[in-house]
Amino acid sequence: MAKTRLGSQVSRRDMLGAGTLVTGLGIASVALPGTAFADDGGSGSRAVGEIYRLQAAFHRAKSTQDIDLMMSLWDPDGRLTEIGDPKSPYVGFDQLKAFWLNSGSFTSRRFSLVPSFKIQVDVQGDAAFLYFECHDVGDFDLPTRQIVSDTFLAGALRRSRQGWVFADMTGGKAFPLSVDHYYFPVPGLQAVRLPVA
Repeated sequence: MAKTRLGSQVSRRDMLGAGTLVTGLGIASVALPGTAFADDGGSGSRAVGEIYRLQAAFHRAKSTQDIDLMMSLWDPDGRLTEIGDPKSPYVGFDQLKAFWLNSGSFTSRRFSLVPSFKIQVDVQGDAAFLYFECHDVGDFDLPTRQIVSDTFLAGALRRSRQGWVFADMTGGKAFPLSVDHYYFPVPGLQAVRLPVA
């Protein structure tokens, strides 16, 4: 038997029971992601967690070339300004879908990675700002694998009935790679406005 700091006896059975409870709660938070964060009305930690899942789904959609998943992450009237692209901005479902289907991630097999420590999230009610980077690895399952693309995506999200969606985003090159340099806001580019709820 083990002793606690208060000096009471704790049996092995009690310890295993407590461990089982903690493990069960951990599994529930993964299986039911909404339970991993306190219900605080959609702001704070819960909203941030939902936004992290949005960017994770974005990278899954790119890596698996799942256009339906990608489009489910965008506001139907969403906007994407791609720096250096003369056809930009892409506005609305049809233009966004055409953009993604013609992007490198959907025309070539890539594994899209994100440096999670550089993600920036600022929640303001039913709107939020998000910044993240994508570093895509081509031939990811072959000895010839290499980084083929370094980009960022940043801008305004809005909360819809289905959850957080990309609303007014800007994308561009994230090069050279840097641990502490952020590629947005871009000097001379109008700041992204958070959508009004």
